[in-house]
Amino acid sequence: MAPTPEETTPRCPVCDGHPLVLVAIRHPGMRRLTGDLLEQEYHCWVAGDLGAGERLAPALQRRRPDLAVVDADDFRRCRTDGFPACRVVVVGPEPDAGYRAEALGRGAGAYIARERVGEDLGAAMRSILGCVHDPCPPDGKETP
Repeated sequence: MAPTPEETTPRCPVCDGHPLVLVAIRHPGMRRLTGDLLEQEYHCWVAGDLGAGERLAPALQRRRPDLAVVDADDFRRCRTDGFPACRVVVVGPEPDAGYRAEALGRGAGAYIARERVGEDLGAAMRSILGCVHDPCPPDGKETP
């Protein structure tokens, strides 16, 4: 018997996995905007905020997210204690080649200027996590 399309389509770590994303942006407005974007973006993500006064490295250890979205300053100053830098999206203050080069040179999975978060965050996260769909979610697929 021939396999069904569902059996031959690879599982997607984003659409089928609902990855946990730690939003560790210090600015309250940007943190809220990022959380809202994640909730609206196909409902693929499970978002968690960095708590008041909580430091990034312990939060990464305790929560074990699939991906983290952090401020450029925090990424520059903080250790991630074993969390893979390639699973970090760095949000920087401006579309400056120097900021971008520094973040990517330190191993970040992506760098996005604050003014581009709405346009670029979802695509960067899907790319880092290995989404197998284009478009994501695939046409006709319902997301929970």
